[in-house]
Amino acid sequence: LHTHTLLHTSTMVEIDVESLTEAYLPILIKLMGLLIIVGSCLNKAPLFRNIVKTKSVAGMSSSAVYSESIMYANAALYSLRRGNPFTAYGETLLITLQSIIVVILMWRYQSEPAPIPIRERLLATFLFAAYLTLVFAMPLDQLYLLMSINMPVTIFSRGSQIYHYYTCKHTGSQSIITVIMNFTGSAIRVVTTINEIGFDIPMLAGYGISLMLNSIMITQFILFKSNTEKHMKQLKDKKKD
Repeated sequence: LHTHTLLHTSTMVEIDVESLTEAYLPILIKLMGLLIIVGSCLNKAPLFRNIVKTKSVAGMSSSAVYSESIMYANAALYSLRRGNPFTAYGETLLITLQSIIVVILMWRYQSEPAPIPIRERLLATFLFAAYLTLVFAMPLDQLYLLMSINMPVTIFSRGSQIYHYYTCKHTGSQSIITVIMNFTGSAIRVVTTINEIGFDIPMLAGYGISLMLNSIMITQFILFKSNTEKHMKQLKDKKKD
């Protein structure tokens, strides 16, 4: 009788734990998604601050900046057009807007090796408008192309920035906080995507690649810390002169 009671109690505990998990895990995942969205509002804030404070975009690769805008826009518009829950992609939409602001700041403050010419600015604006028109006209059954394209775009964007850091041997006015936030967001997004959407391979592959490349960039910030401090001091002294 005693053994039977223990078995019955143990079974009830297992059922209760399972019920609690089923009840609260989706809520926890939703909260994680909302946390990422709230955090994404400040994703580029440290970078904005560094650029405006130093009046420099030193260490920034223009090709990386342009392609990053497309990278985040692809992810945001893919989910928006598919009707995915906002908590599953909201941060990509917010970071897209912030990436566009980074482009504008780059146009404003780049002076080396040369300022961004007007024709490049006009061409970039026209191409982005054409891109948006194409995406919203795309049939739903072809939306997977956005995420398929996003993998090489992500590799190109992050790869361009990684290569730029490598050749410069410094990270300039770029922000390690922003990169760490990107890394953390991608890691959490793997979990929330599986829970809220399922095993969406294009999305998960994109987050996986982003994780790997952001980890390389974080390593570069650490390795080039001393060089970056020297470069920014030289830049500050040069502007005083």
